Amino acid sequence: MQCISVNYKYAAIAVRQKLTFMADVQPRFLHGLCGQDNAECVLLCTCNRTEVYFHGISAQTVQAALAAYGEIEPSELLPHLRFYTDDKAMRHLFRVACGLHSMLLGEDEILRQTKNAYRLACECGTVGYTLHQVFQAAIRCAKRIKTETPLSVTPVSVATIAANEAVRHGRRILVIGATGMIGISTMRNLLAHRGVEITATLRSHGSDLRLSDSRIAMRDYAERYALLKDADCVISATSSPHFTITLHDLREVRLPSHLHLIDLAVPPDIDPAVIQLPGVTRQDLDALAKLAAENQNVRTDSAEKASHIIAEELDALQKKLAFHAFLPDMDAVCSRLREHPEQTVYRLKSQLGAEELQKVLHILEAL
Repeated sequence: MQCISVNYKYAAIAVRQKLTFMADVQPRFLHGLCGQDNAECVLLCTCNRTEVYFHGISAQTVQAALAAYGEIEPSELLPHLRFYTDDKAMRHLFRVACGLHSMLLGEDEILRQTKNAYRLACECGTVGYTLHQVFQAAIRCAKRIKTETPLSVTPVSVATIAANEAVRHGRRILVIGATGMIGISTMRNLLAHRGVEITATLRSHGSDLRLSDSRIAMRDYAERYALLKDADCVISATSSPHFTITLHDLREVRLPSHLHLIDLAVPPDIDPAVIQLPGVTRQDLDALAKLAAENQNVRTDSAEKASHIIAEELDALQKKLAFHAFLPDMDAVCSRLREHPEQTVYRLKSQLGAEELQKVLHILEAL
């Protein structure tokens, strides 16, 4: 088995976008590579990587097919390619599937993309015994890591952490600055939680909400203080040079018994002095960045545990593939072993290390 990878670590987006395969093109590419008997191929294409996993096909053939598809000279494409063979190719797939090679460590989406790539190759008939076993093992390993470690459930992006913190304080969320990049990203994360009620403010002079969802109620920015009485948490993420919420104005508002404020802006949107008011708490970017750093440490520790799980699962896969390859010769080997048992044992002694020899001898003693 081999793999050729074009990924974000070694190829700029200008190169990667040339090798982005649209869904309707992928079957044709797979069939084009698997024109000979026993050839196998899976194409994994995401925004950060295009990878071809193959067996029974030469690396030169795959490299040429990628260059032709991207209309790139092979010599220009070569520096952006990474080649993996046999155990290294399998280990690479395992690490990709569980998110250890993702731009965001442990991200969850890559497992779904790996499943889809494998499913498409199965539908196209370009997967045989080897890639079936390898991809099923990689997917199984990624699921195990997802279950046994917090790798994929520990958020490290500010938008995700902000959404989680907001929901922790209640389900009624007011978002000020919903049209900016951070605001939109935060609202997407909020919508991933069940039962949230989101109100987003828009300025009357030309703002437009680029995220459409029936669970988002749009109100004018000027109404923001009046909306506070029905909010559990406020997230503010504008580019305004002035405070969107001030202590002075907040004193004039009837507030709920507890109101949590999350300030995602630089310079700050929310007057830090608001915490003088009873029941009002505030988090800023520094506080969220600290949480992100702590979560990143958790992910790093989880990645180490994930590596141990990968080693275990990879060992089991390698044994399975090795035994499958040995099956056609088993009868002949057993026959020679019966005819020349002593010669076989002495050959083992000369070719195996001490630890390996002891394991084999223990097995023979138990027969």
